[in-house]
Amino acid sequence: MKMLRILSLGLLVVALGCGGGMKPVEGIVKLDGQPLQGATVVFVPDGSKGDILNGFTDASGKFSLLTKGKTGAPAGNYKVVVTKVATSMQPMKPGEDAIKTMAKGPSKDSGAEVPSKYGTADKTPIKVTLPPSESPVKIDLSSK
Repeated sequence: MKMLRILSLGLLVVALGCGGGMKPVEGIVKLDGQPLQGATVVFVPDGSKGDILNGFTDASGKFSLLTKGKTGAPAGNYKVVVTKVATSMQPMKPGEDAIKTMAKGPSKDSGAEVPSKYGTADKTPIKVTLPPSESPVKIDLSSK
C-alpha cells in the first residue's frame, strides 16, 4: 500500500512537470511605430535545439505564439524573424508550410513590406528570452 502511494505521487509529479513548460505568449509588432498587420512572426531557437514558434499579426499588430500548432511557447532564447509580403493571397496558416517558407526568407523582389534584415534567423537583430519580462512582447521594427 505504501509503495502504491509513492508510485502515485511520483506519477502526479511527472504529469504536473510535463505540462509546465508551455506558457501563453502574446506580442505586438510595430514598423516605424505603427502596428504591422498581416505579418508572420517566427521565433527560432537561439542554438541547435528546440521548436520553432510562430504567430500572425492582426489589425493591431498583436500575435499569439504557437508551438507545433498549439497555443503556448517553451522557455528559452529565440531569434525573431518577421516578414510580410504584399499579396492578394490569404495569409499562411500555422504549420509546416509556414515554417518552410520562413526558413527561405523573402526574395529582394518579392514585394516585402518589412526590411530584409528581419527576414531570416541569421540576419535578424531581434532576440527575445521567454518567458518575457514584460507582456505583451514588444517587437519594434525600423524601415531604416
